[in-house]
Amino acid sequence: MSDDPNAIRDALRGASDGLLIAIREVDARERMKRGVRPDDPAFAPLAREVRIAAEAVLDLARQEEANAEEASSVTAGAGLPTINASNPPTDLASILAEWRAVERRLEAADAASPEAQALMDEFERLRDRYAEALKPYRRNP
Repeated sequence: MSDDPNAIRDALRGASDGLLIAIREVDARERMKRGVRPDDPAFAPLAREVRIAAEAVLDLARQEEANAEEASSVTAGAGLPTINASNPPTDLASILAEWRAVERRLEAADAASPEAQALMDEFERLRDRYAEALKPYRRNP
């Protein structure tokens, strides 16, 4: 992260949005798993997908914490608006919009349906696209 207030604001907003979406993904995967019988061969792989998605949440939370610690320790972080009052960077906003559309469709789909699985695959693809687009906003290790 730089000393540029706009870069700091964008890093904080990007990490926060990514974290919220990743949390929703864990929720969606867990709800999908709850609709499958434990003796179904798909149950264990679904549980694994929940764990993998939860690990992604933890990674994003660590990044967000590092961004927050750095932002609070630099002068450029002073006077920034809240994350809610900040707009997402344009290149991330379009991915977030797609992600939210998939999330709405997923909520309406039958958890055990092929449509729900296809939407979860799309959810994951968008998460990966978002993570890649977020890289320029992350603090330098």
